[in-house]
Amino acid sequence: MDFTSIKNLNRRDRVYKNPTVNADSFDKRQFNSLLNKSKGLQELKSKGDIVFPLYSQLMGDIWSTFYKNQPQLLEEIPEELTSNQAYLQTIMKNEEFEECRKNTRFDEISSALSTISFGNKVLDWIQNQQLEDKNFNKAIHQAFKAQHQQKIIEQQSDRNQSDQQKKEQEKAEQQMKQSMQQLSEQLQKKLNSSSHQLQSMLEDSVAEARESKDNMEKLISGMGQGNGKSELEKVPVKEQFELAEMLQKNPNMKEIADWAGRFKEVARAKQKHLHSNSIERSGLTIGNEVERLLPTELSNLAISQAKVDFIRRFAEGQTMIYDKKGKDTLGKGPIILCLDQSGSMRKLDTQSKGFALAMMSIAKKQKRDFALITFSTSAKVQVFQNGKSTTDDLILLAGSFLGGGTNFYDPLKKSLSLIKESRFKQADIVFVTDGQANLPDDFVEEFKHTKVKMKFECLSVLIGGEADFQTVQKLSNRVISTDDFMTADEAFSI
Repeated sequence: MDFTSIKNLNRRDRVYKNPTVNADSFDKRQFNSLLNKSKGLQELKSKGDIVFPLYSQLMGDIWSTFYKNQPQLLEEIPEELTSNQAYLQTIMKNEEFEECRKNTRFDEISSALSTISFGNKVLDWIQNQQLEDKNFNKAIHQAFKAQHQQKIIEQQSDRNQSDQQKKEQEKAEQQMKQSMQQLSEQLQKKLNSSSHQLQSMLEDSVAEARESKDNMEKLISGMGQGNGKSELEKVPVKEQFELAEMLQKNPNMKEIADWAGRFKEVARAKQKHLHSNSIERSGLTIGNEVERLLPTELSNLAISQAKVDFIRRFAEGQTMIYDKKGKDTLGKGPIILCLDQSGSMRKLDTQSKGFALAMMSIAKKQKRDFALITFSTSAKVQVFQNGKSTTDDLILLAGSFLGGGTNFYDPLKKSLSLIKESRFKQADIVFVTDGQANLPDDFVEEFKHTKVKMKFECLSVLIGGEADFQTVQKLSNRVISTDDFMTADEAFSI
């Protein structure tokens, strides 16, 4: 969380002011800052404000009970908030409450996502109770009426109030307290008979938030083991909310995240194998990189007579290590991914985007320039210098699809244009398609000539039985023919 933005939050934006739990001033500012960054929280507030009186305060309290280490109900609260506390009391005495909080405690985003999910379920539950119980419905309307009257009088009041104005204000405040107390009594009856339903709502909400966080980590993560959580923490809070809300609104996003996670595991294994092979074939040199030390050098640590000499040579960079020259460095050039998005690829859309995200993660981890060329009848180019991509880039990729026919010329021509730039010199091209398309003979010769001259390679991945094997074979160093992306693991050996 950006502490400066919390501190500088405008007073008029501080919606959460009157907690019924032990939320301190920092907790309140933190929730208000999250509210300003999350469309989901804002939509919940707008909906809640017309369904239940003082719902904004209840939202803040729900978030606090998820977030705080030891949330506790306050003994003294304004009488108009008794209905809010009645709801919280029912939640907090639930046997599964602490178990649910294992995934939200001290995690502001998970707490906010749980609040959005649970808060919407709360509103649905309240509206259903209104339909079923006329007395409960009447109590809510009376509370809204008293709240509205109190606001009118407060707006009309000034510093030099007359005795009459003071009496009217006191009367409005008293009416508000009485109305909220009556609502609290009606609400408590409903809560007493719905404890199992509330427990289910609570568990479902936290599970949904956890799933969102897991999918966000899959989408954001790089190639390092266990980097998803740490990399997600680097993403600005507002962008995390945008990503979470995209996951909730776009059903394909969850599947894309799942495929991305699978392909990144495959890519990680392939890259590790590539690294091992390059070391085995590259000979020896001297240095002091621990991960490249020869086993014979490491064994010196266990020999008392040789230990001191080893430490001296290691400090001076004179120990024997495996050489990184050769394939390990030559294979770290830029990556150009040409991804077919013609109409026939729609059936593999989520797989193909997960595949693309895994390729992007290789480039990001290894700081390699990366170009994504999506194509159908025409081609669109996105360039990521040093593999750097943003959450907006990810959302744009996941949410777009070109459709239309298949044209090989445009993406391959744009690939050549990129390679002729110094930044993409010696790039590897990965060309993915499930379709067929003719290419002019003079362009095929130009492509082959440029490939030899610029010393780059082209790997083609043909998906399904209809892909054009003969055309891409003329252009490619290797061709992989496969039914789907899961068996195209060799594409990650770049």
